[in-house]
Amino acid sequence: MIKVGFIGTVSEEWMGGLNYFKNLLFAIKSLSNKELQVYVFVGKKTDIKIKEMFGRYATVIEDSLFDRKSLKWVFMKIETKIFKTNYFLESTLKKNRIEILSHSFLTRFKHIKTINWIPDFQHIHLPKMFSREEVIQRNKTFLNVIKQSDVIVVSSYDALKDLKLFAPGHEKKVKVLHFVSQPSYKYHQMNKDDEDKLVDKYSIKDSFYYIPNQFWKHKNHMIVLEAIKLLKQDNIDINLICTGYLTDYRNKDHINKIKIFIDKNNLNENIKLLGLVAYDDVFGLIKISKAVINPSLFEGWSSTVEECKSVGKNMILSDLTVHKEQYPDATFFDRHDVDYLKNILKNYKGERSSYDEKKLRERTRKFANTYVVICKEVVQTN
Repeated sequence: MIKVGFIGTVSEEWMGGLNYFKNLLFAIKSLSNKELQVYVFVGKKTDIKIKEMFGRYATVIEDSLFDRKSLKWVFMKIETKIFKTNYFLESTLKKNRIEILSHSFLTRFKHIKTINWIPDFQHIHLPKMFSREEVIQRNKTFLNVIKQSDVIVVSSYDALKDLKLFAPGHEKKVKVLHFVSQPSYKYHQMNKDDEDKLVDKYSIKDSFYYIPNQFWKHKNHMIVLEAIKLLKQDNIDINLICTGYLTDYRNKDHINKIKIFIDKNNLNENIKLLGLVAYDDVFGLIKISKAVINPSLFEGWSSTVEECKSVGKNMILSDLTVHKEQYPDATFFDRHDVDYLKNILKNYKGERSSYDEKKLRERTRKFANTYVVICKEVVQTN
């Protein structure tokens, strides 16, 4: 078997990234033909819940090298910055006989192959969402990773198109890997009593739409809030529940502007901002909502969309090309046109979810098998 390593240091601010890794590891483990042996490297101080989560799907290796600001971590950073090498990390990986380091955004190894994932090229499409320094740094880092990796994976053909423009001449090493999300096991076990408990837990009064997105500015929550405001002015009450990390480190006042907008327009009875909630509750809210909305201005391949797609949940999506690639059966709206969205929300009837377990298993198997083929091709290259 091919030994593949991942570094499991993912922030809760990027739940989409954490869920991506979890779903990839789940898919690999679900294959009956075991061709990969997966290891996840974490720090000794990594949250126990993260360790347990990775431990369900892979062998977890703890090392202080992966603890931010530990002595070993500091030495590794100095080595990387001054000598442009990764001797400390490579030694740790080789001790565990790792052949491929995957999805780490690291390169420059002598004896270990690298597969790196670029989630998206948002800074090219929405440069105003980033500082000038961030744009410069992302351009430099992305280009170096693309050039130095053995394989680059992207999550959509839309992202592949961006990469070809960003780094022409390197498309031969790029693979499209559509990831597939698994629903919480409790999703299909929920009965009426469970739904009532969820309603009581979050004080839900009426039928509602749901946005389970982090509160980053590009997620475009404001267009939905503005549509609800316009409908309220027409004496039509629409209810919305939002979950997700409430901080955008690039736009630290963004959440305050949202809260001020809600207060100013008397929307506190219509809109609930719940922040981070348990993953089981996310799927519970998906299940009992009228529809899930993703109004985002940019996506590489949306975790929110993927989660809904996996359970057949009806969605209202911004008209991104990647959204249409990912979930063509959704209802789409112009992401810059509040009146367009207002009319959809006003007239939306809602549909029952159409869960297809067989289709989900097939998509999961394809996800895993595509990744296995990529790994096999990598170890065979010189």
